[in-house]
Amino acid sequence: MKKILTAISVLALSAQLFAGGIDNKSNLSTGYLRNPSRNTETKRPEAVLYNIAGTSFMEDGLAFNVGNQFIYKNYANDLDFNNTKYEDKVDVFFFPDFEAVYKKDNWAAFAGFGVFAGGGSLDYKDGTGATYLALYSAGYKTTLQSLMAAGKTQEQAAPVADAMGKSIASNHSLKAYTVTMGEILGFSYNVTENVSLAAAGRLLHTSTNMQLKCAGIKDLNGGDKIKYEGSGIGFGGIFGVNVVDLVPKFKFSAQYQTITKLDVEFDSVTGNIAGQFGIVKGKKYHNDLPAVLSLGAGYSPIETVDISMSFNYYFNKQANMQNPLGRADLDYKDSWEIGLGCDWQATEKLCVSIGTMYSNQGTKSDVNSAFNPVLDSLVGGCGVEYKFTKQLMATLAYMHCRYFSQDYEFGGKEMELSKDTYLCSLGLTFKPF
Repeated sequence: MKKILTAISVLALSAQLFAGGIDNKSNLSTGYLRNPSRNTETKRPEAVLYNIAGTSFMEDGLAFNVGNQFIYKNYANDLDFNNTKYEDKVDVFFFPDFEAVYKKDNWAAFAGFGVFAGGGSLDYKDGTGATYLALYSAGYKTTLQSLMAAGKTQEQAAPVADAMGKSIASNHSLKAYTVTMGEILGFSYNVTENVSLAAAGRLLHTSTNMQLKCAGIKDLNGGDKIKYEGSGIGFGGIFGVNVVDLVPKFKFSAQYQTITKLDVEFDSVTGNIAGQFGIVKGKKYHNDLPAVLSLGAGYSPIETVDISMSFNYYFNKQANMQNPLGRADLDYKDSWEIGLGCDWQATEKLCVSIGTMYSNQGTKSDVNSAFNPVLDSLVGGCGVEYKFTKQLMATLAYMHCRYFSQDYEFGGKEMELSKDTYLCSLGLTFKPF
């Protein structure tokens, strides 16, 4: 039994890597895709997602915004050990957001909905480099120990163990889905004609599932699948300040989003191996979203041009992120991103936007995910807004994320993690009065 558990522990390690990670989303709206520097937003309902204190500088009245993103992605890891590339190419066609703002005189009330973490399916039809190595190692060690116990020498047993490990690892697949959606509700107030303060609450609810399918674990596992489904709820606060024209033509913002404590409970579990490592129905693991400090500066050289810079800092070290298998803590460094963009009101009806953002993630050479690689990136976005009437405006945006590949060590073996993502989005803004 001890030998079997040793083999299972190697398999369990792969789940640690694809189940946890740095998960905050910045692309919360169509506006972000056309110009990712959004921290000084004061004109559109999407301020609910990026600059809550900016809502009390909007025009009086009620305004709604709804949007959806279409995400085309390719996640990959190249494993040197067997010279094989493992890929996920499942696109995401439902990534919605909704914002509403009611502004009157010097105050505003607002609400919003968005996808704040996760948000899509991943499907590795041949598994990942990490799961291949885990399954290969489990099969190799179990077979080697069994043959040597039967009297074979290590030299005699090794080729057979190698073949068995490759046979088990070459026939498996991995699927997962995780989404953390949330609602924002808050209030902003202009304490002077130049300065506003705001506070809001944010409720998050997460849903996740994972399935590893492998014919080689059928006898040991009581079936060829390790599966679980989980869910959790968390609550946090958002506090902001916005300054407009205290220095002529400039505006500044600062916003702090508190840590959101999020415990995910296993609602259902399949597979004996899962039970050996604490994945039991009713048990929980921590998957906090870290605190975020957001700063913004904007400059309008002329009335029709807004130039802005945005900076976000994620306090990953403060968050408790755990491996679902055994609930060991995942150690990530803090991360940050900086963006620059421009919105140009070309005509009374047409606004053109462009922007870029660089993100530096908190991963390490041995702390990442072969399933959902967390990589430094440089994004570029562009888009247009067109005002059909005073009450109705449409936004169309496009963004390309250029990720920088990273070497990652797992089980003493090297692999290269990479991503490529294209996004487009359509949004509608309606102002009934």
